[in-house]
Amino acid sequence: MSKGSILLIGFHNQKALGVRYLEKALKSSDFAVNIVFFKAFNSVNPNPATAKELELLKNIIADTKPDMIGLSVMSSLYIETVYSVNNMLKENFNIPILWGGVFVTLFPDKCLEHADFVIRGEGEKSIVELMNSIVRKADFQHIKNLGFKKAGEAIVNDMYPLMEDLDEYGYPKIGGDNKYFINNNTVTKGDPQINSLSYELTASRGCPFVCSYCSAVNLRRSYSGKGNFIRFRSVARVMDELHEAKAKIKRLKVIHFWDEIFSDDQSWIDEFTYRYKKEINLPFEIWGHPLKTDKALIEKLVKAGLYKVVMGIQSGSPYIRKEIFHRPEKQEDIIKASEVLRDCKVPQVIYDFMLQHPFETDESMRETYELCTRLAPPFELQLHGLNFLPGTDIVDLAIKQNVVDKEELEKIMNGTMQEQYDAYWKLRSKSELSGFWYSLIYLTQFSTTRSIATKLAADPTSEKNKNKAKKLYKMSQPLSKIRYYYKKGRLVLKSI
Repeated sequence: MSKGSILLIGFHNQKALGVRYLEKALKSSDFAVNIVFFKAFNSVNPNPATAKELELLKNIIADTKPDMIGLSVMSSLYIETVYSVNNMLKENFNIPILWGGVFVTLFPDKCLEHADFVIRGEGEKSIVELMNSIVRKADFQHIKNLGFKKAGEAIVNDMYPLMEDLDEYGYPKIGGDNKYFINNNTVTKGDPQINSLSYELTASRGCPFVCSYCSAVNLRRSYSGKGNFIRFRSVARVMDELHEAKAKIKRLKVIHFWDEIFSDDQSWIDEFTYRYKKEINLPFEIWGHPLKTDKALIEKLVKAGLYKVVMGIQSGSPYIRKEIFHRPEKQEDIIKASEVLRDCKVPQVIYDFMLQHPFETDESMRETYELCTRLAPPFELQLHGLNFLPGTDIVDLAIKQNVVDKEELEKIMNGTMQEQYDAYWKLRSKSELSGFWYSLIYLTQFSTTRSIATKLAADPTSEKNKNKAKKLYKMSQPLSKIRYYYKKGRLVLKSI
């Protein structure tokens, strides 16, 4: 028999791993849980919550009658949607509202201006304790990781030590009629990932690196003195989860590991690759790092089914990588890692770069181009700008170096989704020479245009070369789409 009921809401993400882990913890403690995945992710045309979508959510709450409602606030990007939902809840229900997630962990006081409670960090234990207190009408002020208001003052408690054994958390439940997906003014009952071609999971928590543009380093500081920030699940439990995914998701073709950096522990990899190939045998992808690319381990992963590695490089400028992005790898480390991925014949290698941001110069763009010419082909490029995420080190760095106006940056980070997306492009370099190097960088990923890019780079002052680079860039963009669909089709056919 259920001890009480809670509704969890994830925003702009139909898979929302954090919400699913909380569901597992709450159900293990005999609480009834319903989940709403509110709106799909859309990086092209983001749109806020509509009146119809809020009405659909209102109806679900009226039907499920939760004792508490939890909002997963992972990013400031969709804070506009969170505010819309929160305001609707306040106006129509007298139900305690809890916020959790990365944004909440970094800004608990700010979030308590809207929520009744906040939970910082890993919330599996704290949310169960809070639900017990809510249902029993008992005192909650002692609960660690919890934030609340007392006499108008924000009280934020100390954090629990980190869970050393991640297996204790179990893994998210797949499927169930307790889930709803609200998007495009409609609601669909059932787990939206059941009909997916892919399944997402993590085999670890934490990141060993301290990149200035990422929230991971700030989360790590929040847990200073609270145990090992980087922890791994056992291979056995990862396999249990994958077996369940394979059994329940009938169209499953691909596995996505969302670990910050995939394990490079030899014994873990040995057990994983042996069992994965034997028991799961589906293509899988990981995120890589130049300093975590060991040839012997990559070879084993490829034999087990590794088909894609996405590796962040971010800049070809040693200065920007080290002094601005706080990344420790050198040019030689990056080139060596690319050679390992080529020699191991990883089917798809994607290098991620953040370019034309306020710290960028024409010279640093040239350095990125030159690094790309030294990367071992074949590879693909994922080129984008720099998002300034609230609470990250790079925000203070940008203000300190006066590359972005503080008031403008604050306005952007607290703006609507559309305003933040527009600013993403607004903050990019408008230099004509920067655009020339950007075009040549893009061309290095194609064997047919790489040599042409080399010839054009010999004279960056030539107007003829600039115009030719721009035309080739526009002409080659459809090649990326063709290549994407070709590889996706091959992947699906191979998995069949």
